[in-house]
Amino acid sequence: MNNERLGGPYRYTRQGRGVFHLPLARPWTWTLTHHGAEALFITDGGVDEGEARIIHPPDALLGCWLALYATREYDTAAVEWMRRAYGLEAPGGDVLPADCYVAVGRLAEVATVSNDMARATAPESWWWPPGASCRRTVAWWLEEVTVFEPLHAPPSRRLALVDGELLPELRERVRLARDGLWRPEVYPVPAALPLPVLACEEPSVPAPPHHPAPVVDDRPVPPMLHVEQLGLFGTSAPVEPPAAPPTPPQVQRVEAAPLPNAPGEALHSAAERLRALLLDRV
Repeated sequence: MNNERLGGPYRYTRQGRGVFHLPLARPWTWTLTHHGAEALFITDGGVDEGEARIIHPPDALLGCWLALYATREYDTAAVEWMRRAYGLEAPGGDVLPADCYVAVGRLAEVATVSNDMARATAPESWWWPPGASCRRTVAWWLEEVTVFEPLHAPPSRRLALVDGELLPELRERVRLARDGLWRPEVYPVPAALPLPVLACEEPSVPAPPHHPAPVVDDRPVPPMLHVEQLGLFGTSAPVEPPAAPPTPPQVQRVEAAPLPNAPGEALHSAAERLRALLLDRV
């Protein structure tokens, strides 16, 4: 590990032609490929892992190309840091590519917090943004970053030369990306912040608003009294009293004539009248 230079950030003085393997945990690779991050903070345990030893790059690495390799590790602490610092919701580990090269960049500058305070505390800084903790004290600044189609490859040792058999394919993918024939894929992010699941409960359905039942007055309605109605010119119009309902006809009882006491007496009186008529004609 080299001593930190306190006289200011130092830049490369020559362009190196080597391409070196640099593994990064996800979603830090996503910040470089999709959100314009240009500073790396490397430790002996990866990126931002606890109190790991901070790595200062060797002078011979300045000006050389770094092939950024996305590892299988997914840094959950980085997700929380990005959320507080920039309000970014990083894609999940099942979305971001792993075990592959995703970008290349030239290591152009190395700076520390003490000798680059203006850039370290800038509002848009990936180093020490407002509302978030400082990531580290040594920043590796990249230039000419090119994102290309992920190239799957086996893991390798940090800062080792990229396998010579992979370099032709890697250069071809960089060329296609620079010519605009390949564009970075947009990875979906969670729609909302993940919340801890306390219990497996079905979502409660809000009860409908309670409306009291209307009060119904079913008492008998009294008859209406006489209401004065005005005529066409404001004079009181004659109001005829309502006609009385017709009375049903009364049935008169007819008494029947008394019947004779015996049927023989009637026959005897009729015979006497008939005899008297016959005698008068003789």
